Amino acid sequence: MQQMLMTIVLSVFLYGCAQPQVERPQANGAYLVIEGEQAWAVLVSDGRRVEEAGRVLDVIRLPSHHSNIAASYVIDTTNCGKLQWLTERHGAAEGETTLLPAAFNEQLGNPNCVLNQGLSRAWTALDYSG
Repeated sequence: MQQMLMTIVLSVFLYGCAQPQVERPQANGAYLVIEGEQAWAVLVSDGRRVEEAGRVLDVIRLPSHHSNIAASYVIDTTNCGKLQWLTERHGAAEGETTLLPAAFNEQLGNPNCVLNQGLSRAWTALDYSG
């Protein structure tokens, strides 16, 4: 009887181990975070996060609704040099931000720069500066 009980318990345990793992969705995104004089460019892909810290050199917000550009952000980083993002204005919806290509950001090709994989991504600018 005890042997039969152990066989059942072991079978149930092994059956549970043989079940496939449930796939959990992973967060993906590209974020430019501005807080005062500090900035972080953050890429999240399949649950992995890489970031490049820097300092803010220039922020220009364009209040005019006649322009397609709502804001421009320039930050200086250790591994990627000076980088510029433009935030577009889409009628009432605003916020799609683009990291300008290597022609404008010369050091994106630097092997230590982790942001070159974010060129084709839509970024979200999160500006927490007053």
